[in-house]
Amino acid sequence: MTSHASTWVLALASILVAAPASAAVTLQGTRIIHDARQGRDVTVRASNVGELPAMTQVWIDDGDSQVRPENVRTPFRLTPAEPRLLQAHQGQAYRITYAPRPSEAALPNDRESVFYFNLLDIPPKPSDAAGKNLLQFAVRTRIKLFHRPAGLPGEARDAAAALVWSRAGDALAVRNPSAYHVTLSTLTLADGRKVEVDMIAPGQQVRLPLPPGAAMPANVTFQWLDDYGSPRDLDAPVSGP
Repeated sequence: MTSHASTWVLALASILVAAPASAAVTLQGTRIIHDARQGRDVTVRASNVGELPAMTQVWIDDGDSQVRPENVRTPFRLTPAEPRLLQAHQGQAYRITYAPRPSEAALPNDRESVFYFNLLDIPPKPSDAAGKNLLQFAVRTRIKLFHRPAGLPGEARDAAAALVWSRAGDALAVRNPSAYHVTLSTLTLADGRKVEVDMIAPGQQVRLPLPPGAAMPANVTFQWLDDYGSPRDLDAPVSGP
């Protein structure tokens, strides 16, 4: 299942009835592009749209969503990196700098790499909570961070159209020959049924099982997400016997 940003809700304490949680601190955008052609830094902005202060913590992981913030090892440096209290309606800019350590292997320079930017929004404890059982929720927002080396062939906006679709038994196969990640959001068959899709890495081929009883299509209609997270529509032929 594909989503623009993953939000995890974590219980901090227990009571009998749980209330719904929503993020007071939001990010500007649903993905971050670190384009080496434009320098070592990229900025992401967060805003506290709530009416109360919120403690925030940010970190970057390499795809392991379970790793603890203090254990992450990526070639990026965040400024500011320490937890910060955002007052109501206050914003905060975070600078992401590509700064690999000498001991780290360099990222590939012939294709994009993907990481994940995390923001944890921890609400304040209510002033009248003394002596009471309290359920508080920390809301974690996790969005993709793409590192795009300088000198890559082609353009990211053309990568979805370059996907190669083919028959693979009772499934569809899709191959990404480009140097860019392509995030698919929907794939629709001629009968209107949907096929589950996700992100396809550079050089990757993915097998997509068809729904039971679905006929093998001669063409596919799909949506992909551009650098701004906006959906774009495309049609493509399906090759093969």
